[in-house]
Amino acid sequence: MARTRVLFLLPNAMAARNVLETRVLDHLAAAPDLEVRFLSHDPADAARVARVGAEHLSWGAIQRPADGGPGLFSGPPALAARRLAHRVFQRLTGGVAGFGNLVYRFNEIHQFVGHGQKKALPPERRAREALAGNFCEPSLGRPWPQSRGLLRLLYAAHHTTWYSEPWVEERFDQFRPHLLAIHHLQNQPVRPYVSAARRRGLPILGIVGSWDQPTTKGPLCPGLTRVLVQSQRMRQELVQFHKLDPARVEVTGWPQMDLYRQPERLPERAAILAGLGLPADHRIVIFGLNGARLGPHEPAVAAHLARRIGEGAFGPQLSLLVRCHPNDTQWQKRLAGLHDPPRVVVTPPEPGRLEVLAGLLRQAALVLASSGSILLDAIALDAPALGLAFDGDPTLDYDRIVARFYEMDHYAPVVASGGLRLVKSYPELDEALRAYLDDPARDAQGRARCRAEQLEPFDGRASERVVQLIRAEARRGREAADA
Repeated sequence: MARTRVLFLLPNAMAARNVLETRVLDHLAAAPDLEVRFLSHDPADAARVARVGAEHLSWGAIQRPADGGPGLFSGPPALAARRLAHRVFQRLTGGVAGFGNLVYRFNEIHQFVGHGQKKALPPERRAREALAGNFCEPSLGRPWPQSRGLLRLLYAAHHTTWYSEPWVEERFDQFRPHLLAIHHLQNQPVRPYVSAARRRGLPILGIVGSWDQPTTKGPLCPGLTRVLVQSQRMRQELVQFHKLDPARVEVTGWPQMDLYRQPERLPERAAILAGLGLPADHRIVIFGLNGARLGPHEPAVAAHLARRIGEGAFGPQLSLLVRCHPNDTQWQKRLAGLHDPPRVVVTPPEPGRLEVLAGLLRQAALVLASSGSILLDAIALDAPALGLAFDGDPTLDYDRIVARFYEMDHYAPVVASGGLRLVKSYPELDEALRAYLDDPARDAQGRARCRAEQLEPFDGRASERVVQLIRAEARRGREAADA
C-alpha cells in the first residue's frame, strides 16, 4: 500500500532541534505507513535524519534553489497570471502588507508586555530585534496601528492564495503531500508553502514552537486544521488572542523534555563529571547564559560567582559550570580567562544534542539564568531555579535591564507560581545560593505548581503524542484526496 505523505517544515534551527534531536524523529522512523520529507535551511540536517536509518524519511532544503528554480511564468497559465498580478500589487503597495507589519499590528492591538518594551528601545536596537524576528519599529504600524479591521485586510492580502513561488509549487507537485506540517509556524519562510497547501485544499498541522510565541511572534498563518502546543496555558492564549477553536488545539507536552522522564537514556553522573574534568564529589551550579545581545551583564556575574566560590563562600566541593548559549559567537571574548577547573568550567556553545543538556541539568544542585527556558528545564527536574533580575556591574536604562524580561506575558506566571526566585543584587544572589545549597527542597511546592501550569502533560510521552496527531491528520488528508 502506498504511504501517506507528509511535508514537514523546520524553518529555523530551534525547530530542527526540537524535531530531529527528540523522540519525534524516532517515532516517525517507527511509522512505516508514512513518508516524511523534512525541509530546513541546514544541509547538516540531512545526516540527522539519516542516522535513524529509515528509508521513508528524507531531507530537502526549504529555501529557494541556488539556481533560482523555475521561472516566474512557470506552471498553469492562470496560476502564473495571478502570481504576476500579486507581484505588481506588492510593488504598488510598498510592502505595507508585509510579515513585519502583521506582527507589529497584532502585538500592538493586544498590548503584549514584551512588544511594549521592545517598541521603547532606541532605533538601532529595534533594528537588531527585527533580525531576531521581533518587529517593533513603530513605522510598521502606520496608519492606525490598533485597527483590527485594517489588520484583517492586510492579513488577507499577505496570505492571499494568489501569492505563489514557482520552486515551492514544483516541490508540491513532485512530492504530492497529503499533509503540510509546520514547526515554528509564525515564521516568514513558511508563507509560500502555506499558500500552496491551501490552494490544493491540504490540511495543515502547525506546532507552536515555544511558550513565548503566542504573545510575541504575531498572528498564526491561515488554513490550520490542527495546532499543537506544549501546555494548557499556551492553548488558552491561542484561544484568547488568536481566536482559534479550542477543539482544534491539542496539548502534547514538551517533546524536548521527554528525556527528563527517561533517565536511562542519560549518562551517569560519574561520566558527566569526568567529561567536565571535575571531581566526583563536587556539586554543580549551572549558569545558563544568553548571547551577547541579551546577556551583556552576565560575564560580570560569572566572575563574581567564580571569585566567591574560590573564597569558599558557598561551602567546599562546589563548581560553577558556565553554559554558553548555542548561538553565542562571541563567547570566547566575553568569557576570556574565566575557565579555571575545577572552580569554573566554561562549556562552548552546544547546538542540538539535547541529551547533553539533559544530562548536565540532571546533576545540577542549582540553575541560574537571566530568564530563558533553561529555568523551566530546571523546574522540570525539580532543581532550584534562580532568575537574575539585576545587571551585574553596569547601571543601565530600563530598556536594557534584565529585570524587564520577567514582566513579559509568558514569564510573569512562572514568577507568580513561586517556583522561580528572583535575585536583584549580588548580596541577594549570594544569600539565595547558600539557602538553596543548604536546603534543595526550598520552594519545591512552587516548582510543583509551575510544572502543573507550564509543563503538563509531563510524562515522557510528548513526542509520541505529536507523532500520533501527525499520523491522524495525515490520514484525514489522504482520505480526502482519495474521496
